[in-house]
Amino acid sequence: MIKIRNSFICDRPIEEVFGLFARIDKLAWAFPTVNRVEVIDEDNVAIGILLKMGLLPLDNNLSLTVTERTPPSRLVAEGVARPGGGLARAAKLIGGEDEGLTLIGLYLDLEVVDENSCRVRYLITCDATGNLKRIYDAIIRGQRKKLESEFIANVGEILGGKVVEESPA
Repeated sequence: MIKIRNSFICDRPIEEVFGLFARIDKLAWAFPTVNRVEVIDEDNVAIGILLKMGLLPLDNNLSLTVTERTPPSRLVAEGVARPGGGLARAAKLIGGEDEGLTLIGLYLDLEVVDENSCRVRYLITCDATGNLKRIYDAIIRGQRKKLESEFIANVGEILGGKVVEESPA
């Protein structure tokens, strides 16, 4: 299983930051690989993801559901990603409706730093197998820092405030 964890400080009150994250469609747009978000209801979204491996575009379709909301400190969303045509070809998937499914988890924990700022700790899990896992590993290895920085910058832009990445532990 691939795990990405990081944390950052927002110069906004915890309730305001949680309010953004509780809108799963707004949160989805913070991820730099997202190219489409369709709101199904308050807890469910369909997301188009475009990953790049070199010059090769690899598309993915993610169905994401909020499974836990504990205002203002925790949000959990889980879902299933299905490879689009480009990703299926790159992973040499040969058929079967369930082949190439990837389980995705997003875990956000917020804590008060002071009355006007909060810390956000996030964990993203990606459970893929076979060639698909190797492709994800290669993408993460090559682009992780860039994608994390873009995500954090996008959160700041959406919030309209300063967001500072913490040093990894």
